[in-house]
Amino acid sequence: MIINRRSRAAFISVLLLPSMLLVGAFILYPLLNGLRLSFTNASPIRANERWVGLRNFSKLLTDNDFWEIVFNSVLIVGVSIIIALIIGFLFALMLNSKLRGTGLFRTAVFQVWIVPWIAVTILWGWLFNADFGIVNFTLQNLGLLEEPLNWLADPTLAQIVVILGFGWRTVPFMMVVSLAALEGIPEELLEAAAIDGASYLKRLYFVIIPLVRNVMLTVGLLQAVRMFQEITLLWVLTQGGPVNATTTLSLYTFKLAFQRWDFGMASAVGTLWLLFITLFALVYMRMLVAPAR
Repeated sequence: MIINRRSRAAFISVLLLPSMLLVGAFILYPLLNGLRLSFTNASPIRANERWVGLRNFSKLLTDNDFWEIVFNSVLIVGVSIIIALIIGFLFALMLNSKLRGTGLFRTAVFQVWIVPWIAVTILWGWLFNADFGIVNFTLQNLGLLEEPLNWLADPTLAQIVVILGFGWRTVPFMMVVSLAALEGIPEELLEAAAIDGASYLKRLYFVIIPLVRNVMLTVGLLQAVRMFQEITLLWVLTQGGPVNATTTLSLYTFKLAFQRWDFGMASAVGTLWLLFITLFALVYMRMLVAPAR
């Protein structure tokens, strides 16, 4: 029996070894090395790397620009995820109603999710172009604008453009996950609620939403973490401007590392960013997801 248990443990260890090596090489080592660099003045343009302790963190935490970028990140990602959750859920409700043509609609919307980010960026740049963009053209024809807006030159308008782009890109995934959650609701529950005289809106509020709530909140968190890492649309459209209005933590880290070549400061931003995301995820899951179980 002892031999069998040892053999089984050895066999399992051999099976897990490749995955453990990959995790160590591609996750643990970059994470630990980034943490180490955050306490140094590491840069490819310096001859020697020097330990600076908490100096990088002290500069960031007392820098108003850094906190403005944190706020911009939360605003842009948070609002875009809320928009995507709401629209994706509404689309899922429509698809779940089994109306004619919903299959084609589902396929068409889902194609947005597999479009590369660079294609989304080019499309958004064309839609909101100040000179020939279709958004200005439509608003002017409707009489809502007298002069075309330069969307990417105004801080508030630029944030709106980015939020809409993030939200539009995320809607299909939210729709698919929400639809899967809706299809998992037992028909008997909805039929029982209908027999008891509950209207569709009451069934939606008291039965459907509570049952899919945890799924939607969890997928919202996962997509938020993913959107915090996105820089393609920001870099190509605005380069983080105007006046840092569309600079997020991911883009700020990129600029520090590959424009200013300050790997130490960039690593410090990444470390604080990881800490913020971890704390937010813990609070989010504890306060919003756990009570609904």
